[in-house]
Amino acid sequence: MVEEQEVLPDTYIKFISPVADLKDKRNDKGWTDGYVSISTLKITLTPEINGEPAVDQATCINIADTNDVDKRIDLWKKVLGASKILPIHHMQDDNETVSLISTSNENYMLIKKLLFILVMNGSDIEYVCPFSQGGKIFLETKPVGGKIYIDENELILSSEWLGKQQTETIDIEKLNDFDKGEDGGVAKGMSSLTVKYQREGVVTSTLITGENKVTRCLDKYIKVIKGVSEEDDEEMDLSDQHFMLIQMMYTSDINSEMAMEMLGVSEEELGKIVQELVGFKILRTSGDEEVELTEKGTKYIVAKMKKNL
Repeated sequence: MVEEQEVLPDTYIKFISPVADLKDKRNDKGWTDGYVSISTLKITLTPEINGEPAVDQATCINIADTNDVDKRIDLWKKVLGASKILPIHHMQDDNETVSLISTSNENYMLIKKLLFILVMNGSDIEYVCPFSQGGKIFLETKPVGGKIYIDENELILSSEWLGKQQTETIDIEKLNDFDKGEDGGVAKGMSSLTVKYQREGVVTSTLITGENKVTRCLDKYIKVIKGVSEEDDEEMDLSDQHFMLIQMMYTSDINSEMAMEMLGVSEEELGKIVQELVGFKILRTSGDEEVELTEKGTKYIVAKMKKNL
């Protein structure tokens, strides 16, 4: 039996647990002032009554029952009017429900990262490392069964072979790219995530397969560490000219004259296209009158080009 350890002591917040109905715009159920504490096994939400924590009225959410963290609930974010709301999807009486925590930006990030780690750590996975190297995919390599752990900025994949522990440690901050497959794309309740990084100067990738909630949390945790915001995931309505420009920038080095000629636009029109792409965080300025693709821009154009193959 795993020993329970406290990872976050009582922290003052507001909460709703559980949300009565996410589709109910009337918001009949209000916020409760109280505290959140987190251990390796559970999340405890305790209301404050007469200035004291009412421990006998506390709500407990098992980490094992937590399915998702910080899944977008735009309607409630607007209706409740809080600047930072952390939704926690979890099972209750065999039904998925949602609890909401409202707190400061600092606590929001801390609680979110802790929950991602707790949901993932020690979970069973299969992984192929390396899955590809220098552009070559090793399709003949069989997945290895093991467990996943997160230690701050390190992704640790652990397996046992002939009585010996084998570990693969990947620096999340140094990832070149990461790509999550669709939930259920591998098997019911399962999905995969591929991470790419440099190893001894060669682009290498590792394929990780696990429960949907594990790969979802890993994907979101990597985004937190890499500084990819929620807005970066939103669908973008790009024109053909937007797409052509970033495709040209991805495939070759071009200057403004070449871009204007190939797009058939004026210098002023090109400048407007560039500024719109900067606004979408697809491009960024990199020097005197120079722009380059961002990591988001590279991922976007690679995904689109794959679909068009």
